[in-house]
Amino acid sequence: MNAGVSYWRMIWPESGPLLAGVGGIIGLLSDVGGFVGDIPAPWVWVPLALGLSLAVLLFAPCRRRVLAELPQKHEEAYDCRICNVFRVGLFACLVCAMLALAGQGATATEKIGTQLGLIQRGVEDVKRDTTVIREDTGAVREALSGSELVKNPETAAERFHNAWVLNMQRGDNAGAWEQLQALYREHAPNKLDAAELYRNVGKSFLGREELLATMVEIGRRQRDAAMLVIAARNQTDPALAQSLRDEARGIDPDLPFAYWDVGDYARQFGAAGDAGKQLAHYRAVVAGHEKFLEIAARGPVARYFYRPQFQADYDDLARSQLQNAKSMVESWEKMASYQRPRRG
Repeated sequence: MNAGVSYWRMIWPESGPLLAGVGGIIGLLSDVGGFVGDIPAPWVWVPLALGLSLAVLLFAPCRRRVLAELPQKHEEAYDCRICNVFRVGLFACLVCAMLALAGQGATATEKIGTQLGLIQRGVEDVKRDTTVIREDTGAVREALSGSELVKNPETAAERFHNAWVLNMQRGDNAGAWEQLQALYREHAPNKLDAAELYRNVGKSFLGREELLATMVEIGRRQRDAAMLVIAARNQTDPALAQSLRDEARGIDPDLPFAYWDVGDYARQFGAAGDAGKQLAHYRAVVAGHEKFLEIAARGPVARYFYRPQFQADYDDLARSQLQNAKSMVESWEKMASYQRPRRG
């Protein structure tokens, strides 16, 4: 207290909160303005210096004004324009000082923005890392998808996939047999590798004759020509094998392997008997190969397989064997002509 003047009342009159708010807004606007205007760090202290200068210059006039009017106006003496300007400058100076300290020499807004930017960059980095991990996991999953089982198989391809994985990769014949039985109970895949897998797995559960009889029954019931072709391939009786191939042709005339079965090695050699039987055999072989090539020219033979085929091209193999069969026909025609009885 000096000559009755309250310095606290000079700084904080009844309207102090309002004036503090005005000064705070001015200080905050200067801080935001410095950030938006990209003002270099040393100039951030200018609003602080101006506010402090204004408060220092107006302190003495404010004190004299209050001292002169205090006897007549009492508390109202502290409420004057000069004093209010002094207080606003003082509060603005204080706010600027706090913001400058918070900004560590730069604007506080810039500091906060930088921190938020770092957080944002950190979030983006985490997102990128998560994306990379997800992509890597997806790549690994894709690489392993060929050995994963379909949990709820619905299509014929899914049933075959499960059976193939269980048999070829996991050695689970029982599980594969269950999948194959469901495959041919619910579908007619008409695929050679599916029928061949059925035979290979079935050998662990059925005798040879029972297994072949079951395959024939499935082929007829499900109208699955490929199953009949594989059953014919494993018959010991050539006549029975040919009748099964004839049935397969009736079910699916576009199945090329019903005319020439690449896995039927028995038909690649001559038939037992005289020259006439040999000639008939090789003529049938020629006709089968020619029909195979005719059908193969209309569409890929790979459509009758689920799995990719890595052996030699079937068309080229058929052409090669066709030439050999034609040569055998010519040879046996000559042989047959020699064996004909000559008229005297």
